[in-house]
Amino acid sequence: MPKIGIDPGHGGSDPGAVAASGLQEKDVTLAVGLALRQLLQGAGVVVVMSRTGDQDVSLADRAGLFNREQVDLVISLHVNSAGTPAASYVSTFILAPGGQAEKIARLIQSELVAATGWPDGGVREANFYILRETDASAVLVEMGFISNPETAAQLAMQAVQQSLARAIFRGLAAYLGLKLNEPRDIQGHWAETAIRQVMAAGIMSGYPDGTFRPDQNATRAELAAALANLLARLNLIPCNFSF
Repeated sequence: MPKIGIDPGHGGSDPGAVAASGLQEKDVTLAVGLALRQLLQGAGVVVVMSRTGDQDVSLADRAGLFNREQVDLVISLHVNSAGTPAASYVSTFILAPGGQAEKIARLIQSELVAATGWPDGGVREANFYILRETDASAVLVEMGFISNPETAAQLAMQAVQQSLARAIFRGLAAYLGLKLNEPRDIQGHWAETAIRQVMAAGIMSGYPDGTFRPDQNATRAELAAALANLLARLNLIPCNFSF
């Protein structure tokens, strides 16, 4: 199994970008990073975290850790910010085109756009330290703009943080050939794409027996749970249900 480095950006005395609401980038990246670790470990992947709590870790120490551990891939997690609240897209960065990092970034980017519905900022190139100084292929994900009030409100929600982690996991799973734990009865269904989107967004999930039952009528309770998840995603109510 591969060994993957997860790098939740910022931490400790470095909050990263801060929303008008007070939400800090370091808290979002850590929440998504820990959720991503759980998903990867559940698939049998060895995970190395640059931080697992609210602590200061220098860029040099992050890259050094991943290099010493000889990870096969690095995923660095960040949230963007801009001088205008209108900026709103999700993007994934690589050091240069043409390598494995670009293939991974495009898979992750596609899943993030599908899961969030945010505008597609595409795969971009940048000379970021973590991309440049790690021996392994590395990608840096900018999970929306914390300077955008609507995006910041979503980023503060656990359901959205989990959705971001699942989207990144799906991209990695596609690249690594990992088996996804998803309902077996949606493959080839006419609404397969829509079902995958609502599952990725955390609005609905499959049943414990491994099915989704796409053509079975929903109960009032199931409908209420799905609507509650949707309202929570829109930041209208603070709850999250799973069924």
